[in-house]
This record gives sequence, structure tokens and C-alpha cells, in this order.
Amino acid sequence: MNAKKVTSLLASLILPVVCAIGGESPMLKKMVDEGKLPPLEERLPENPLVENPVSEVGKYGGKLVLGTAFFLDDERLPSRVDRNGFFQFSYPFPAQGPIKPNLAESWEWNDDGTKLTINLRKGIKWSDGEPFTTEDVIFFMEDIVNDEKVAYIWFYESNFYDAEGNFPKIKKIDDNTIEFEYDATAFLFEKKYANVVWQALPKHHFKTWHPKYNKTSSYETLNEKLKILGADSEGGRVTLNAWVVDEYVPDGKLHMTRNPYYWKVDSKGNQLPYFDEFEIIIAGDRPAVGLGNMTGEFDHDHMWTGFPHYSMWLEEQGKPQRDYSIGFSNAPGMKINFNFDSENEAARKINRSIDFRRAISLAIDRQAISRTLAFDLMTPIGAAWAPDSPYFDDESGYLYSEYDPEKAKKILDDANIIDRDNDGIRELPSGEKLELIWDMYAHDLYTPMSEMIVETVKGIGVNLILNEKHQTLHNKNFTSGNFELSTHDFESYNEPLLMIDKWIPTKPGSPNFHVKAYENGGFSKAYNEFTRLLKQANTTSIEEGIALGREAGKIMAENVFMIHVGVRKRPFINSNRLGNMVLESTRVQEYGNFDPPFRYMQVYEKYPPNRP
Repeated sequence: MNAKKVTSLLASLILPVVCAIGGESPMLKKMVDEGKLPPLEERLPENPLVENPVSEVGKYGGKLVLGTAFFLDDERLPSRVDRNGFFQFSYPFPAQGPIKPNLAESWEWNDDGTKLTINLRKGIKWSDGEPFTTEDVIFFMEDIVNDEKVAYIWFYESNFYDAEGNFPKIKKIDDNTIEFEYDATAFLFEKKYANVVWQALPKHHFKTWHPKYNKTSSYETLNEKLKILGADSEGGRVTLNAWVVDEYVPDGKLHMTRNPYYWKVDSKGNQLPYFDEFEIIIAGDRPAVGLGNMTGEFDHDHMWTGFPHYSMWLEEQGKPQRDYSIGFSNAPGMKINFNFDSENEAARKINRSIDFRRAISLAIDRQAISRTLAFDLMTPIGAAWAPDSPYFDDESGYLYSEYDPEKAKKILDDANIIDRDNDGIRELPSGEKLELIWDMYAHDLYTPMSEMIVETVKGIGVNLILNEKHQTLHNKNFTSGNFELSTHDFESYNEPLLMIDKWIPTKPGSPNFHVKAYENGGFSKAYNEFTRLLKQANTTSIEEGIALGREAGKIMAENVFMIHVGVRKRPFINSNRLGNMVLESTRVQEYGNFDPPFRYMQVYEKYPPNRP
């Protein structure tokens, strides 16, 4: 069966069906009765998207309150709460399920994967009641995404471009049908378009400030209007999301009210969301967020809190006035990047030594780190894709992750990397000491982990010098390739093809740990083969891409291109008053990071809060 037929069949099999329109929030019913809103059947699309509840059909009303340490530029909750792409992942464990319909009701590819025809859900409306059509998609793609003068910060460019910059030609068939044509095979865009924050912006709204449509406006004005925070018109920001931003107080709070035209329903046909209001309050810092969730001031957190708060939550759980549960997300651990193009010649030679990389990985006592700092919730792993990823290879995924300092010493001895001057630090045969500066930033978990690693690797004759910097400067040095070793999350390892520039050279300066690879080629034959496999995987069918990605993963693990300390079960906290909250999820960037698994639109209030 060809790709076109397979995709069409899959879409038809998972397409939700609504037998009848159900209920709506009493606050909206009151507006209908007062003549301020059209009736529900006129606000919903012909075939609303069904969001099956986690546990049960909920009830309407109440306010969902979350705390935040500070507001981000792309404020994650208003922008990422729904992820309104053509398609969506199967949450809370995206790797375990198919790509499902979202804005698109169905879609199909041509045989060679260069043409994608998308049938949008008919009758979706923006939060101001205006129709959502293919014009909004074209406006977003051509006049926002593909306009270099537009500054946007809420989504990742790699979601729209593959390794070769495969931006599509876009053709409008009708108001609900659109055709994307790519220069190369593009099956992977099913996953890319499932990950985006938005697939469209309301043309009728934003063209007011776009210089292409209003010569009296400017890009400066447009870029200001595109910001998430704050309402840019009476009634709040126009959106397809479940809630509309209608109040923003810098360093204070952000308030959202339900979207009366929201296009998703529960399994009984009731319009979502259940909560009428959604509020985010500045707590001040991470500890305050953790404490606020424990005392009931906030209802849920999975971003700012984690291991540093876990012991407090365990100790207080079950006590009077403590009404919460603790859940866990599969999350990447700390990554140590070797700079294969370090300006320091000695560091460059050391990092390019496969014997050094294997030995230092074996010299890390991951089990001790997990026991001491992560409540035994960290699983040691090698330089590999995620264990719950379709690309993971069980045989190679844990290579060099065991703690075996004697094996590490033997690897170095056999490679003639020995302590030649008896000062306790080994040298390469060419004379370079195994001494490197390790850049990092202050982190409640990674700082003590790094300190433990420094001590254990001394035992095999390696001296690592921690160099803590402000996170902004740290990231700047990393992105410019100005480091010897550098600490980061081991991100983009569930679906590496969605963030492929993090792993292989796709443009000058990528990846950050090998910035000269694009012009000069990889530092080793193994890395060049790793690059070839991922590039090929990026431009073939999803099934063939997974097979190629597994082969690439084996090479990465065998050659220890970077260090992964361990995969974590990262704790998060839920108020027990919330219905339909999950207690397990996958938390990774390429699946929408940490917000989507919770599907806030189908979370409801079991009973009123008891705020302190």
C-alpha cells in the first residue's frame, strides 16, 4: 500500500465522531440567553475535535490557578496550552501513539512524500467569532513565518524546516483545503506540524498592523502586537486556544477567560474547557512555587519544581490542609558536551579522543548520583536516544554508563594515555594533560551532580575545572562554540529529527558542539556516518527514518559523542481537587515539552479550593 493510501487510512481510522452536541458552560449559556452570543451549535464546527477525558467527563466552572517563578517572553501557558497544529501527538506518551487529527480533519500525501493535502475542520471560529480558514494558514506561513522582518519567539523554526530548508509552496484549494508542496520528501512534517504552537494566525486581526496590508504600519508595531502577553484588542487576544488572555499585570499575574468558540468537545459532546478561568500568578522564585502548590495556593506545577521540593512534598503529604498528589514525568538528565572544535588545541585533541570519552563516562558513578541527589529516580544511560523513543536501541543504549573506574583506567592505559610526570593527571601521547574547563550555570540539581563527577573522575587521572557562569552568558558561549566542556539538558533525544540541527551540521555553526563540521566535515569517520544516517532519515518515510535513526543512535552510543548522566523520573505536583490530571507523562521539547500532556482543557474542578 502506498504512502498516500496509508496516511489517508490512518486519518480515517482515528477521526473522532460526535453523535450529538452536548452541553456548554453556564456562563456561556447565560450570554446566549441574553443575546450576547449565538447558540452553541452555531459556535462549534461541523465535526468538533473530541478530547477523550483522562478519567471521566467533567463539570463546568471554577478557576484553575498556577504559580510561576517569572513570566517568560513567550509565556508558555497562553502560547502552549493547546498546540494548535494541523495534527497532534498522542499524550501523555507521544512515542506510544499515532499522529492524530487536530485542526486537520484528514490529510493525504502523494507517493513520494512531496505533496501534502490537508482538509481543515469545517466551521472552526476564532475567539472573536470570525471563521478560521486556509487564508489564516497562508497568512501565518507566508507573511509571518517566511517574512524575515517579523520577529516571533513562540515556536521553533526547526518545526517548519528540515535539514535542507524545505519550506513548502502553498496553494489554497478552497476555504477548508490547502496543499503544501515540498522540494524534497517531507513525510516527517506530520510530526513537525504536531509539535507547533500555532499553525495559523487570524489574518483579519493581524493584517491591521502588517506593513504588507497596511502601509501606515511598521514591522516594529507588528512585532509588538504579536507578543503573547497582554491583550491587543477589546475582549482579549484573538486565539483558537481554550482560554483568551484578557488581563496581564507585569510581575503580577496573567488572567484568561474561556473561549466561547472553542472547537473541542468531550466524549459526550460537551464543549470544552471545563474551567471558566485560568490564572497564572507570579510566586517570585522556584521555592515559592513549590511551597505554594504544597499549601494549596496553586493547583499544579510541573515546570519550576522538581527534585529540590520532593522531600518536602513527601514529608507533608497526607497532613491536614495538605491536599495534593505527586506525579512523575520521564525527563532527560544532564548532558556534558565535548567541544570537538575548541579553540584550545589541547582541549580539542582530548575531546576528539574516543578513549578519553569512553573512560570519563565509565568514571561517573551514576547510581551514587541518583541515590544522593535524585531519590533513586534516575536511570543511568549512555549517549543514546530516550528509552521511550522509537529510535532507542536496547543493546547499545546503555553502553559506558556503568560505574567501572578500573575499566576506564585500562582503556586509558591501553591507549598510552598515562601519567607521565607523576602529578596525578594523565597526558595524551602528544603531551596534552587530561585537564579541561567545564562550563556550567547555577542549577539546583546539576551543580551538585557536577561536583560529584569532578571528584570521581579524579580517580582515573582526569582533572575537570568547574567554571560557573550566569546562564545567559553560559548559553551565549555554548551557541558560539566558545567552551571546552559544557552542561545542558540532554534534550531533543526522543524525536531527534525534529531538532536535527542539535545533532548534525545542517548549516554553518551547527551543531554547537561541532561548529566547524558544516564547512570542514566531521572530526571522525564515525561522526560523518552518524551525520549521513540522520540526514537520510530526515528525508524519507517515517518508518525508514526510525530504522536509520536507530543505526545512528548505535554509533552515537558506541563513540560517546557526549555524556548523558541519566534519565530522570521528574516529580511534579497536582492538587487533588483537579479531575482528569495525569500522574505520569513524557516531558521533552520535541513533543511540546511539559505542558501538552496535561490537556488542561479537559481538567475540571471536583470541589472548590481552600486557598491559604
